[in-house]
Amino acid sequence: MFLSFGAKTSSFSPYFCPVNYKNIRALLIENSAFFLPYLIFLCAGGILIATYPKPQIHIYINEHTYGKADLFFRLATYLGDGVTVAIVALAFLLYKVRNGLLIALSGILTSIVTQFLKHQVFSNHVRPKKFFEGIYNLHFIPGVENYTEHSFPSGHSAAAFTLYLGIALLCKNKLLKFFLFLLAATVAFSRVYLSQHFFGDIYAGSAVGIASALFVYLLLWNYKPMEKANWMNKSFLGKNTPAL
Repeated sequence: MFLSFGAKTSSFSPYFCPVNYKNIRALLIENSAFFLPYLIFLCAGGILIATYPKPQIHIYINEHTYGKADLFFRLATYLGDGVTVAIVALAFLLYKVRNGLLIALSGILTSIVTQFLKHQVFSNHVRPKKFFEGIYNLHFIPGVENYTEHSFPSGHSAAAFTLYLGIALLCKNKLLKFFLFLLAATVAFSRVYLSQHFFGDIYAGSAVGIASALFVYLLLWNYKPMEKANWMNKSFLGKNTPAL
């Protein structure tokens, strides 16, 4: 069965120990250090979106930007771009193909979904720079090129959440899982801080990223042809690594 999990574990590292969870409930519980704060984010963010119009939320954040934070978020946003995902995927591939494929395939799936939504479904959603043009003078961060079109959903936010959830699923340290959530949330917030997206864009992007990572994980670890593919338990260089 696609959702029938084995109960195998490996202990080749005190930090990274991929687990084939028994069921979806076990997966959520074992990764509660990531999913619980994400659930809080979803609830709080949903209330915020339902209570205030998106221009008001954006203006409030834009009015509270300042020097040192400008530089921090300008750099943090790169932790959710395609180059970062590719580098991390390659690093995991060099250790174990299955792990690397989780990062790579979920990243590709996330990109396909977000680009389809941006260009085919929500193509009329413009970014803050164009939305506020002639209405409100936004503070733009020096050195950041602000785009104008295809705002919804946020691709960086989707990529960040799929990347860092993917890593979280491959590790057993709960503190590290929580830190990975913070990284994803920081990247997502940076998109609003830099006026590249509205809050609703990053909210939806995070959901796309989470769904993509979970789908690919289930495919690689629980779809029988994938689960039994021994070549996936080797490194990209052909060396055997501990089986899951």
